[in-house]
Amino acid sequence: MSHSVRRFLVLACPLFVLAACAVGSRLYISGVPSRPGGPQRPAAAPQAVVLDFAYVPVEPDVVGRDYDNVRPIVWKGEPGKAMADLVASVLAESGVATVRAAADSSSLDSVPVRISGNVRRFEVNARRRGSVKVVNEAAVSLSVTAAGGSLPTPVSFASTSSNSVEDVFVTPDGLRQVLFSSANAAAEETARRLIEAGVVVPPPSGK
Repeated sequence: MSHSVRRFLVLACPLFVLAACAVGSRLYISGVPSRPGGPQRPAAAPQAVVLDFAYVPVEPDVVGRDYDNVRPIVWKGEPGKAMADLVASVLAESGVATVRAAADSSSLDSVPVRISGNVRRFEVNARRRGSVKVVNEAAVSLSVTAAGGSLPTPVSFASTSSNSVEDVFVTPDGLRQVLFSSANAAAEETARRLIEAGVVVPPPSGK
C-alpha cells in the first residue's frame, strides 16, 4: 500500500465513521416558542377565545430534515397549541384580552369571538451550501378563521412566514432559533390581520 493511499485512509476513516453514525440518527429540538417580552394579561373582559389550531404531521414529531446528514429533525411539541398560544400572546401585547381553550371547548360561549385555524406548515430544514456554510430554512403557515361577536360572516385568511440563517454546523440551537422566529412572525401577522379586519379591537393608545 502506497504512502498516499495510507494517508488518505487515515484522514478519511473518521469522516466515514461520522457519516455512518449520522445516517438514521435523529436531531432533536427542545423548548417551545415564546414571546420575547413574556406573557401579557390585559385587565379587561376577554374579546376572543383562541382555540387550539389543528395540525396533522406527515410524520409524528418530525418537523424537517437535515439533508446532508440524512436525518430527520424532531420536535416533541404540539404546533397547533404552540401557534394558538403565540397568537393569543401577540394579541395580549396589543391590549386585546383573550383566553385560550381546547379546540372542542364549549365552556366559553360567553366570549364574543372564537378564533380557530390550521397549521399548514411548521417546518425547518438544513442544507449545506458550498463547502463551509450550512443554511437553516424555516417556514410556518397558518389558515385562520374568526367568527362570532359583531362579525356578520366569518373572517378567514392565511398567514405565512419564512426565513433562513447561515451557520457553520447544523445544531439544535440554530434550528430552534430559525423555526421559533418564523413561528413568532406568523403569529404577529395573524394578530395584525385580526386587528385590521376589526375582529378584535385594541384599546386606544395610552390606555
